[in-house]
Amino acid sequence: MQDYSREAKEIFENTFADTGDEITNLGEDVVQYALEVAELFPINKRLAGSIDYKRVRWMPSPYGLIPQALLVDAKAAKECNRTTLQQSQLPFDADFKVHNQSFSMTAGIPHLSIKMASGREITALSTSIFVHMYYEDIDTQITPFRRLKSIIVLAVPHFRLKAKYNPDAETSYFGKGKESTARQEARRIRIYFDRFRRVCPWRYQELKYQTNCGASCFSEPIWIDSDPTDGSPREYPFEFVG
Repeated sequence: MQDYSREAKEIFENTFADTGDEITNLGEDVVQYALEVAELFPINKRLAGSIDYKRVRWMPSPYGLIPQALLVDAKAAKECNRTTLQQSQLPFDADFKVHNQSFSMTAGIPHLSIKMASGREITALSTSIFVHMYYEDIDTQITPFRRLKSIIVLAVPHFRLKAKYNPDAETSYFGKGKESTARQEARRIRIYFDRFRRVCPWRYQELKYQTNCGASCFSEPIWIDSDPTDGSPREYPFEFVG
């Protein structure tokens, strides 16, 4: 996303879109364009579902090649404190509290089993990433139509890590989503950024744009991680190709 951030800003700010859904579609396009150049070694397997970008691939690791189901969903909003997930985008059974009342939502992401030529089956590692475009409206008649303030990237923990990150409703970064029961809308769930950052700083990355930098600037290349001395969030500048 950092490598593509300059072009992402230009597309997102200067493409006409007069509804929230159309602006979200812009975010989906930007994420897809960015990830098209980040392909690894594809596996000829498909995933169906409501996540915008889905790729099954071999991922290099210190332990060799690991089959991965990369699931990336794009959001766009004029707020930067939370984002909303559908149940089909939830990697593990979530527990949370609202006004001292406990709630839960069952995971909806399928886990993919890949059959090898030998007949053996291996399970792909599901990786859930959410890319949140934080913007503000400027003008609806002339360009730029909006200003992209930052790109927030969330790496939601795998379902095997539930005991660490969401063992119960008291220990949670989730909240109740907004859905209409009258219109029979599917249930939704929210992730609150401040709580999510406290859980693990590196799972929350925010690529910020400098104010008034124009449409031809990259976001600031800052990686957020834990300070090895006290565990507090720390910013590390990094190089990128661009």
